[in-house]
Amino acid sequence: MRISYSALDTFNRCPKKYQFQYLERVRVPEKPELFFGSLIHEVVQLALKKDPILPPIEELLAFYKSKWQEEIFSSAAEAKQYFAWGENMIRHFHSSHKPGLRNIVAVEKRFLIPLGDHQLSGMIDRVDKLPFGAFEVIDYKTSKQLPSKENIDQDKQLCMYHLAVEYLWPEAKDIRLTLYFLKHNSQMTTKRRPDEIEEIKEHIIKTAAKIEKETDFFPKANPLCDWCEYGHLCPLQKDKYKDNKNKNKEINKDMDQVVEEYLLAQQKIRDLEPKIHQHFDEEKIERFFGKKGIITRGQNKKLTVRKN
Repeated sequence: MRISYSALDTFNRCPKKYQFQYLERVRVPEKPELFFGSLIHEVVQLALKKDPILPPIEELLAFYKSKWQEEIFSSAAEAKQYFAWGENMIRHFHSSHKPGLRNIVAVEKRFLIPLGDHQLSGMIDRVDKLPFGAFEVIDYKTSKQLPSKENIDQDKQLCMYHLAVEYLWPEAKDIRLTLYFLKHNSQMTTKRRPDEIEEIKEHIIKTAAKIEKETDFFPKANPLCDWCEYGHLCPLQKDKYKDNKNKNKEINKDMDQVVEEYLLAQQKIRDLEPKIHQHFDEEKIERFFGKKGIITRGQNKKLTVRKN
């Protein structure tokens, strides 16, 4: 199968989102941060493709303004804030980029790498060949926060870029991987060892095989659920999007009462279990025969109940 880093990452984070996005290709409104990131990349690529001549800052800002879509954002204030961030990023890039000093061998380079029975696809923002022979991948980021060096060193996407450079330029023996954070006008560089490259190959092949065998695509709760564009379809999230929250107030009121009672019962169980374990430990027993039922403790310390 043909797979990209974003598809692999999406499947590992949540198989259900993978199903919506890559198999069913459900159309959803464009998210502001994705629109913003794509537009900033367009501006940067416009400049890089004209290297060794750097377009005037006014040209880049005019292009940026012409492509701006305020209606994508939730409010005029949000659009204004993003637009200002973008202007600053473009100015940072323009002031730091020195055209002609490096040999840019590729811009927006697409790749397709055979791995086992599968193919890894993707695109690299920029590849430079340095004066001493090394190759450097530069990936432009519009992130608000800077990651830690540890996160950069463990980034799987950068491993895949290393694979791409090895495949596209077999002469590349020294490969450097740089993330350029436009908001902070800051760069972080890392490298990958041969064992890390073999590990990512194995990871890609195993994940692709797992996707091919998957039939359920069960949703997986994760920290990004609240920002997922498919929340209105996801079994774990869609209840909070339902129109019947207002239409069927009585039904929801009854269910709210059931859930409240259930949560109270769970809390009661959590309060009582330590007392049961304490009694079992003191009496050196693993089963208690009560008047209304029997409680048994398994090897994993889990309690099971059988009513009389």
